[in-house]
Amino acid sequence: MSWTRNGPVATFTLDRPGARNALDLATIDALLAALDANARDPDLRVVVLTGAGDKAFCSGADLAGLAANPGERRSAGRRYAHLLSQIHHYPRPVIARVNGACMAGGWGLLLACDLAIAAESATFQLPEVNVGMWPMMVGALLVPLVGRRKALELALTARKLDAAEAARLGLVNEVVADLDAGTAALVATLLRVSPSALRIGRHAWADAEGMAVAEAMPMLAEALGDLMETEDAVEGFTAFLQKRPPTWRDR
Repeated sequence: MSWTRNGPVATFTLDRPGARNALDLATIDALLAALDANARDPDLRVVVLTGAGDKAFCSGADLAGLAANPGERRSAGRRYAHLLSQIHHYPRPVIARVNGACMAGGWGLLLACDLAIAAESATFQLPEVNVGMWPMMVGALLVPLVGRRKALELALTARKLDAAEAARLGLVNEVVADLDAGTAALVATLLRVSPSALRIGRHAWADAEGMAVAEAMPMLAEALGDLMETEDAVEGFTAFLQKRPPTWRDR
């Protein structure tokens, strides 16, 4: 795993193209460390997660490594679950840049991100049943997105989807011919809006997941009150009334 910074944007790259960017323990731990290191940087605004090369975004777990080290299997599952949770609750928006095949555990990375953009050539598949496995942690993010019946269909049949069908199901937000240009445009859109609004709003929605409506509404009302007291909200209101672009301070 490698990562780079370009001002307020961090790009994390799964850098094992020879293994179709499969996740081994070293890659999971490196990604967790990069997420943690950048989360503490107040200048960070957006994270992009992608795979090296143009063949695969992520092919899931490194089955060869797990087969050779059976004692690591349970630990690998726990670390992977922790990684998905960290991405899902990250303090900055995370974009999945799907540059090729997204398979098995790669779906967890995809679904844990806030937004996803895919190349026209990208494919999506949950093939775990073909090797006697099941996309356990993926289900926690997939079922709420597409519904239980569709999620079961995808897991039971191991059917491969093209990028267009993935977009229709809501697995990705956009399919583009030029992935670099499309990703840059999406990043630019996020950089134009209030960091405070993104941070507080995303956290509030994450906290509301699984709550009953009657329980979620007062919690979200309090979060809105917190947001309206930020300097960014005051600046947003003032800029709107003065008919000028706002200057965000993330406070």
